[in-house]
Amino acid sequence: MAEAKTVNVAAAIFYKDNKILAACRADADNAGFWEFPGGKVEAGETSEQALRREIQEELHCSVQAAFFYDTVTYSYPTFDLHMDCFVCTLGESEEPVADPEVHSELRWLAQNELFDVQWLPADIELIKQLGTFWNDIFASQHL
Repeated sequence: MAEAKTVNVAAAIFYKDNKILAACRADADNAGFWEFPGGKVEAGETSEQALRREIQEELHCSVQAAFFYDTVTYSYPTFDLHMDCFVCTLGESEEPVADPEVHSELRWLAQNELFDVQWLPADIELIKQLGTFWNDIFASQHL
């Protein structure tokens, strides 16, 4: 049996006004599932460089600050996901705008709203962590 292909991605956990940004996938395979915005790390890029590029492409805004939070690994049926997650803030006075080919909707979720959406399987453990350690992760000295 062939070894599953590994896909390396970077994801932004945007934090603003005590909420985090969730993005609903628009592609046929994952439509209706929610994720953290970001995308594939290309050859020669660091995870943070990929994160900044993907956010500019997908959400038409910039990442002001980013600190590495965690790496999520998850095995889907056709590939293994390796996702570097960063807690981020937006550039001053910027607001993300969804690219309709990538995301059908963006939503800011408070801690008690984290499970109001259906997350992609790879994100569920991360969401549980964020919900449990919200105040520690998003403490003002980090952001």
